[in-house]
Amino acid sequence: MTPHGTLHGHVRDDAVKHLLTGTSVDLQGLPGSGRSVLARAIATELEDAGWQVVQAHGVHALRDRPLEALAVAGLMARQGSGPQAPATAVSAAVQGIAAATRGGSTLLVVDDADDLDDLSAGALTAAHAQAPFPLLTTSRQTPRALRASTRASATILPGVTLQVPPLGYVDTQTLLIEALGGPIESTTVSRVFSGSGGLPALTLALAESARLHGSLRRVEGLWAAGPELWTPEMVRAVDPLLQHLSAEGLDGLHTLALAGTIDVAMARRLMPWEVLEELDGYALLRFVPRDDKMLVSLFPPAIVEYFRNQGVGARHLRVDEAVTSAFGGLATQRPPIVLAPWRFVGPTDAGGPTRAALGAAGEADVIVNRLLHEHWHRELLVRRTEWEEAPTPRTAATLLRTMLVTGADAESVLAVREATPRIGDPRDLVAFDDWYALFLGAVEHNLEWVHAVLEQARDEADEWVDLVDGIEAFIVLLVDHAPDPDLLPSAEATAAAPTDTREIVGTVRAELLLARGRSAEALTVIDDLAPVTSTFALARVTSRPWALMLEARLDEALAEAQAMLTEARREHDVEGIVGAAYVAAQVLTMRGRVAELRNLLGSVLSSGVLPALERPQHVALLSMAAGLAADEGRGTTARTLAQQALALRTGPGPFPLGSPTLASARLDGADLPPVQARTLAAERLWAETQTLLASGYLVSGYVCGMLAVVEEPTPERGAVLARVADEMPAPLVRQFDRFVQALCDGDPEVLVAVADRHADAGLVWTATRAYTAGLSALRASGSAARAAEVHEEARRRLEVWGAEAASGMRSAAEGAELTAREEEIARLAASGMTNQDIARRLLISVRTVENHLHRVFRKLGVDNRTDMSRVLTA
Repeated sequence: MTPHGTLHGHVRDDAVKHLLTGTSVDLQGLPGSGRSVLARAIATELEDAGWQVVQAHGVHALRDRPLEALAVAGLMARQGSGPQAPATAVSAAVQGIAAATRGGSTLLVVDDADDLDDLSAGALTAAHAQAPFPLLTTSRQTPRALRASTRASATILPGVTLQVPPLGYVDTQTLLIEALGGPIESTTVSRVFSGSGGLPALTLALAESARLHGSLRRVEGLWAAGPELWTPEMVRAVDPLLQHLSAEGLDGLHTLALAGTIDVAMARRLMPWEVLEELDGYALLRFVPRDDKMLVSLFPPAIVEYFRNQGVGARHLRVDEAVTSAFGGLATQRPPIVLAPWRFVGPTDAGGPTRAALGAAGEADVIVNRLLHEHWHRELLVRRTEWEEAPTPRTAATLLRTMLVTGADAESVLAVREATPRIGDPRDLVAFDDWYALFLGAVEHNLEWVHAVLEQARDEADEWVDLVDGIEAFIVLLVDHAPDPDLLPSAEATAAAPTDTREIVGTVRAELLLARGRSAEALTVIDDLAPVTSTFALARVTSRPWALMLEARLDEALAEAQAMLTEARREHDVEGIVGAAYVAAQVLTMRGRVAELRNLLGSVLSSGVLPALERPQHVALLSMAAGLAADEGRGTTARTLAQQALALRTGPGPFPLGSPTLASARLDGADLPPVQARTLAAERLWAETQTLLASGYLVSGYVCGMLAVVEEPTPERGAVLARVADEMPAPLVRQFDRFVQALCDGDPEVLVAVADRHADAGLVWTATRAYTAGLSALRASGSAARAAEVHEEARRRLEVWGAEAASGMRSAAEGAELTAREEEIARLAASGMTNQDIARRLLISVRTVENHLHRVFRKLGVDNRTDMSRVLTA
């Protein structure tokens, strides 16, 4: 099975369940969505289960040849003059289908069923009426008015329609890795994803044509894209999306491609409702609310490049004239054409060499993130123009701020620095120096230069000295160690200072307090500052939900982070997007809401722009994604995500989960015995813990140490973490420490008691691990009955937080570390089969069965089949 056929796993599993019960399934999606590949994967699943599979294909070019598609598939009985011979071609088709599906356990697959002629569809329906069989069809999304009433998916019942959605960001990365045969740079994944919209066919076509043209190359072991991704060959990949459109529909697509993302009112000025409805019916439009307007844009974005790369011709000129007229008749009144992600825009426009920008995620996110690209592209051009017309510290500061958001390179930033005269009032000079120092610290990690720049700033700062000190402390926090928050002026000391000094110093002090687990103090500082107005303080507003999280107010933290994320997307605030997503991801992890976490990570990791000040949080998001991929068995994808995190060079810092150490260790230990693999992970995590704690990053150091203890608890590690926890009053850390100490102590009843408390508090991640450790200890002590009782109670407590939370409980067999063969034999024995039955079933000796069961009894802490069955059932 190719990776392409395994990436829509949830759709595949749903389809198989329906088909096994006799319910027909129609897989519906855009051309290029992977419908046909998915249908083959479903057919393979049923073949593996012993089913017979019969295949036919609808062909658009044969629609005027009745029954030809069935004849080509060999589903026509021979006509003749005998009493049993079919008298007509239609009855021959019905008999042929009935013969092919006779006997039960037969699946008929019809790919592109909407291209069948009416007689073929009717023959399928008639044959199904005589002797029902499950039918698996694939079809494209079509306007309701154009759907044939005779189509098989509508007339054969019972039946369901399953949508085949575009792939998410991580699945697209998996597909690219397998197609290219190696890891791929994160910015390249994002650009490809943003253009293809996650459609597998477009993704593969783009990767292959870009590789052949040399615009996608392997650089130091990673595939990386150059400035231009669109190639002439992409026309062939986009054509299937357009082939059923009317002439008016094609004009409408062309118009929207040139107009860009616009509100529906403007779209109505460009074309009638009927055209918009046709395009929407073919699923080529996406609507996104923005303020009091509804925006409309083409999907997938590759269609935009398809029309923009057609060259100038009569049709293009006609459509372009209509668009210009709708925007007021002047070309200058039209919104600027933004070609990212297919053609790179960003730091190059600020005068430096090319560096790739990020792309997009999900269907609605594709549109939102394209708007994000367009906003920051325009912002960069505006700030660049302002500075070129009047190169002063004030205009340079706003330009440097924009360049920090859009991912500028050192050469571009240095050019602005050197070309800006040191004139103007002290506040402008301080802002100019501060933003340059932030770049040197956050991007270049050069503290020596940071201190030199800010020392010069102090000499000219006058009343703004405290502001300079605050920025310096923040940079040190990001790249070296956590300074003592009490060394910064208190709120009382800065009460009479200028507003931005008070806000910036207070914001930094709050983040220093959070790094040391003093969350209540941090929350007080943050709330006393609100609402903030200075640019730097606004960029750090997500510190508040982080403080709420450390205060163990998880629901408040998640609600506030999600609200901030929504607002940040609306306002194109990329720092807010990453910062809010980071807090939300932590809470979702603790709550055990893996599906939501996966969707959030896929969306935000490809959100469009990587702000320099949020690199540590971005690395944490990449690390979480790597961990999820490793848990799902996607080793290459997990390793690539981990490499992408390491490439950002932030190093372990103040933000918990801020490195891919755990995911990398799991990957490196994949071929080791479980105990050795856990030891490897624990040792690496503990080494990182010591580094973090020595740097004053108490919260992130404690969390890293907790992960080490989960992998391999020892009294020594527990003692170190207990001393660290004593220094931090944060309630969440206190709850974590009870969990850590229980793991290190190993008493099963203590573990169960802690697990119960965490489960009741919604700390699902720690609860499931405490339950698992407690169950293992109970079984090891021979208390199988008590283990079964605890297992049942644990599921009951966790189910309060959703089915996914309860599913996080490891099975009894997994908790006891049964091998795959041991678990298989144990479950067969628990079902009532004798040793002889099991031996015949598995083609092994009775003695081998007995040996396996003996080991199972020992691992589960039982001495008979009845108790074993009870443990496994629980």
